[in-house]
Amino acid sequence: MCRILLELVIDIPLPGGMSNVRLIWAVWAVLDFLYLAQYPVHTDETLETLEDALARFHQAKDIFIDLGIRELFNIPKLHFVQHYVMFIRLYSTTDNFDTAYTEQLHIDFAKDAYDATNHKDEFTQMANWLECKEKIFRHEQYLKWVHNGSPISTPHIEWQPPGLELDRFLHMAKHPTVRAVPIDRLVKDYGATYFCAALARFIALANELDLTCAQLEARLHSVCMPFASVLVWHCIKYLCEDPVSRATVTADSIHVRPSTIDKRGHTVPGRFNTALINKGTGGDTGVEGESSTLSLHDQTD
Repeated sequence: MCRILLELVIDIPLPGGMSNVRLIWAVWAVLDFLYLAQYPVHTDETLETLEDALARFHQAKDIFIDLGIRELFNIPKLHFVQHYVMFIRLYSTTDNFDTAYTEQLHIDFAKDAYDATNHKDEFTQMANWLECKEKIFRHEQYLKWVHNGSPISTPHIEWQPPGLELDRFLHMAKHPTVRAVPIDRLVKDYGATYFCAALARFIALANELDLTCAQLEARLHSVCMPFASVLVWHCIKYLCEDPVSRATVTADSIHVRPSTIDKRGHTVPGRFNTALINKGTGGDTGVEGESSTLSLHDQTD
């Protein structure tokens, strides 16, 4: 729908010869807001642009009143968009957010409740039915608690809004995604141009930790790698402990996947995430020293 909305209003004639500039501005601003709100990664600049798009809509929205389409804008969804920037800062981006989550409540609290009435004076009956259902649910939870030996409730844990969680640990699948990838394919398909050189440096430093840069370069020619293929994982996960539930959850993941050909002969683009790698001298949160940005399309060491 978003693809055609702006095209529909660009040349639409308005009654009384009214200019459609404000209408275009309002629709344009809403579309900008929708697309910006779906960004998987945000910065202060993109969030300012998001707020600017909403402000431009409010400046031009009176056109719908002048056209007689609406009398006011007291709409819950329109009010909620004012909090998008705040929630993105608190709870991260909205790329995994869907308003369809709340549709289930409409089924439980409206449709099922209405079906339980005789369709006469339904609001009172629906309220009584929901109250009865809630009491039954709470009583069921109490019986389960008694059946489990009436355990003492867990100590209260102060909730903190999610932020930059530093206590993460690496997690990889037990078996690789591809078992034998020739080294020449690593260079061609994965873009790992310097894989052999990086692996040789790693082996040399693992054997002799105190090598200087000149000594390390000299050792590279003597490193022997008696293999022609390597195991490749297409996903690396970083796990952390949820501060509230204490459950282990995925904090972040890095994906590497070369382009492929599907069954219809179409090219499926590859995916090569970019990660900020702290090699140990940048501190817990710093990016100075040997910390660097690593594009997994360029290197896979």
